[in-house]
Amino acid sequence: MSQLDAYVKYFAHLHTDKNRTHWTAVSTHRAPHKPLLLLSVIDLFAQGYIRRNFIELDDELMELFGLYWQAINPPSKRGDITMPFFHLHSEGFWHLLPQPGQEDVLAAKRRTDGLKQLRQLVLGARLDDVLYQLLQDEQSRNLLRTTLIQTYFAPEIHQRLVVRGQSNAEAFQYSMELLQKAKENTAKEAPEEMYTPAVRDQGFRRVIVTIYKHRCAFCGVRILTADGHTAIEAAHIIPWHVSHNDDPRNGLALCRLCHWSFDEGLVTLSNSYQIKLSPQLAAPDNIPGHLYAFGKRPFLGPTDQTLWPFPESIAWHQQSRFRHR
Repeated sequence: MSQLDAYVKYFAHLHTDKNRTHWTAVSTHRAPHKPLLLLSVIDLFAQGYIRRNFIELDDELMELFGLYWQAINPPSKRGDITMPFFHLHSEGFWHLLPQPGQEDVLAAKRRTDGLKQLRQLVLGARLDDVLYQLLQDEQSRNLLRTTLIQTYFAPEIHQRLVVRGQSNAEAFQYSMELLQKAKENTAKEAPEEMYTPAVRDQGFRRVIVTIYKHRCAFCGVRILTADGHTAIEAAHIIPWHVSHNDDPRNGLALCRLCHWSFDEGLVTLSNSYQIKLSPQLAAPDNIPGHLYAFGKRPFLGPTDQTLWPFPESIAWHQQSRFRHR
């Protein structure tokens, strides 16, 4: 048996919950958490995101896990990445790396109580060295991916998961092109015809939430759930249908309320990147709540100021969207 064949066998015999009353035929009546996490990790290897034998429970991994979860589950069923991240250690090829001083606590743990506790206990995970090397190879990745999809999911779901993986790869590539062009200080975007609208949306969203670190540029809120959901949305300053421009300098990371307020012209940015509120917020019967708190406050931009919004995009929003009175 080759080394690859051995890991194909490991992947095909994961220890999963087989409660048929809880899990539907979509996931062959088994908990899909471990297979979906491994699919997410394979995607990160394919993207070149993982460059050493260390898997961190970071925003990127949580995002991919959330996308896979949404691909097979209804919105009412929530996933929790901390469960497979912790319990994969029982498979023998996934090794949790304890935080300094937490070795004995981690060794005694039989379950985890959420994202905060898991991050207090572990730095991340490492794979068997052989598996790590195999995942550098595209053919090996494809075979392991196929094993997971065909073993743990119903036939009618297979193509959906394959497309999800392809979309993740294309969106990552598109986001990297957008970021590279921005850092080269060019306004021209990656050719739209090369990407589907769904991939373009995912790629733009990825680059915006990444450079803003999942934090609203106006109110500062930053919330991520264990199933990969974030409170932040990627907003175009000049809308796509007007500009056809996904350059990150034509975007902002905003929470839903701030995004709506920005699109409605109730909030804008000044030429000096200060937050400016519309007088309409003070209209009778309005209760704008915390929106008043950040008027005239500097916006919370990316650490790299070369990625701050284009002055011309801000000027467009001031002239075409903002409600001056």
